[in-house]
Amino acid sequence: MLPSHLKLFTVAGYDQEISHEHKKFEHIIWEGKTISGREFYDCHFYKCSLKECVFEECVFDKCTFEECDLSLIQFKQTSFNKVILQHSKAIGIAWHNARNALTVEFHHSRLSYCNFSGKNLKKGIFLHCQADEADFSGCNLSQADFGGTDLAGARFFETDLTQANFAGAQRYAIDVRTNKVKKAKFSLPDALSLLDGLGVEIVE
Repeated sequence: MLPSHLKLFTVAGYDQEISHEHKKFEHIIWEGKTISGREFYDCHFYKCSLKECVFEECVFDKCTFEECDLSLIQFKQTSFNKVILQHSKAIGIAWHNARNALTVEFHHSRLSYCNFSGKNLKKGIFLHCQADEADFSGCNLSQADFGGTDLAGARFFETDLTQANFAGAQRYAIDVRTNKVKKAKFSLPDALSLLDGLGVEIVE
């Protein structure tokens, strides 16, 4: 059932409108397209394929992507404000090219090989995601929540993780000497990896 404040969008009307408000984009395929100068406010993308799209001077505000494929999309002067990705695939995205401020929540999504380097992601949400090989170097991730997320091979270097939550997160490698981890929360057994760079030997 479509929420009462949203109306279902048809592809036929896309090129005639610059601004889209309270619309639902369902089963849309824009693979490899260049989308320029479009504004999306409070829109819901459901089961859409936007693989390899290029977004130029676009705005996404309070939008939700559900069960979508956004892998390898590119940004040029495009902003994301209060955007939610859930149960979606977002592989290989250079989020560091998006305009500031970037506020995106990720839930149960695949973020493999994404690059967030240098972004201010304070209070960022990365819940139950697969973020292997993601790059978070130089980010402000203070008070961020990585609960239940797989971070195998993810890069943390000169990253602010103050008060961040890693409870239930897996396979991360965080060097406490090159990152700020004051009051961050970690859970066993994965928290033992924090000792790897300190020359500490754990024995049973």
